Amino acid sequence: MSRLFHLTLALLLVAQMSHAQDSAFVHVNGGVLYNSGLNYYGRVDSLRSKGVCPFLGFSLKNGLYVNSTFVFIGNSLQSQYAATLLEAGYNFSDSAGKHWAGNLSVSRFLYQPGIDLVESVVREMASASITQLNKVANITLTASARWSNQVDYNTQAGLDHIIRIPNVFSKKGVLVFDPTATIAAGTQNFTTTYYQEKQFLFIPVQQQQITAISEQFNLLAYEVSCPVVYGLGKIKLMLTPAYVLPQHVIAGSETGSNLFYVTALVKVSF
Repeated sequence: MSRLFHLTLALLLVAQMSHAQDSAFVHVNGGVLYNSGLNYYGRVDSLRSKGVCPFLGFSLKNGLYVNSTFVFIGNSLQSQYAATLLEAGYNFSDSAGKHWAGNLSVSRFLYQPGIDLVESVVREMASASITQLNKVANITLTASARWSNQVDYNTQAGLDHIIRIPNVFSKKGVLVFDPTATIAAGTQNFTTTYYQEKQFLFIPVQQQQITAISEQFNLLAYEVSCPVVYGLGKIKLMLTPAYVLPQHVIAGSETGSNLFYVTALVKVSF
């Protein structure tokens, strides 16, 4: 997977450089995202960390892009730099951009040693999504594979309805509400330890500890959210309240309960 990420990143950089002479083809965006409750489908670290994430990205008109995000976490014990997240991908849609849209991406996660975040074991990810656009409710399906010391597979289905209000505070100002409901499922790994008697001539002589690892594909979470976006020229402000209900939380190895959290974002594009 690491070779795939580096190959994809190299191809995107070459494509980007080939268009660099025409600034109309290259878009730069940057900003900061705040997350009041970092979680993985409702699973949280023991200290329930918050996150501040500056980001920088480059994209082309043909849909290719490269993004980098720098994660800083804070909790009751400390505030520190936690990770750099790298993503390369491709956004696509039908010719009119009114019926279908999708994304293909690969990501590389560079976590600091000793970081106590639920997803810090994940090193790389490949993801694909497709959205059917319509006036009633957009339907989005997503599938991903995540590499750690094993490979985990996740799927997600979502419904959202965009409400757009033009001319807010300015003739160029647009306010957008996007109420969304999603359901997520994925693989979970379970470890079971038991003892087995060894016999010699039908006489028990010792017990041997056996550890078995099994994998199941389970429902992981339900989530409802309502992104609120205000756009004015090159600036976008977004506030997203969300409520997640984790499912099949593994007792003893995962910490998770119903969680309300908020993300806020400031983004500038050039």
